[in-house]
Amino acid sequence: MILFLPAICLLACGLTLFFEAKGMDRLTVKAKLLASLAFVGFAWDQGAKDSVYGWWILTGLGLSLVGDVLLAMKGHSRWFLLGIGAFLLAHLAYAAAFIIIGIDTASLPWVVPWVLVFLLITTGWLKRHLSGVMQFAVPAYLLAIGLMLVLACSNHSPMAGGWIIIGASLFALSDLFVARQRFIQADPRNRLLGLPIYYLAQLLLAYTVALV
Repeated sequence: MILFLPAICLLACGLTLFFEAKGMDRLTVKAKLLASLAFVGFAWDQGAKDSVYGWWILTGLGLSLVGDVLLAMKGHSRWFLLGIGAFLLAHLAYAAAFIIIGIDTASLPWVVPWVLVFLLITTGWLKRHLSGVMQFAVPAYLLAIGLMLVLACSNHSPMAGGWIIIGASLFALSDLFVARQRFIQADPRNRLLGLPIYYLAQLLLAYTVALV
């Protein structure tokens, strides 16, 4: 039973990519919604409602679901901006969850420089491709990612710690594919690689509620 919802999530992810490639927009949105509902349901099934940590993870997953739907909307750029906002809040919700389980402050001098390097490289990569409100929205989003990564990589959970680091890192990696698709170069490989990585990240973070 534990694998049922993850399997549904990954199957729906595959259907999302298929429908998107065929230009079937309505089915793309429905399949993506199903995939996202599955990772929220998985966290609930793993006992997210039974702990403060679980509720924060559930909040992050719920905000990610909202972001998924908004990014799937076609047309006005406001949908993308609203999607960024939802995911920014999701990153902050995950950051709060990691604070709840405790931070190993001794690891911060090692973690912070690596995250700063990541943020600086990513900012330099994207900077000349941003215009308008995105010149402010994207850096703010990157700061939220950076905070989430620092806290994830410094978490103090003996059982969930490794899964948290992998899940958070994959979430950040999937964001790079979204950024490349939106700002650098539209390429089917961005979705083919980025979307499965994203859903795997969310499933791993959802799984951690059973380990904390």
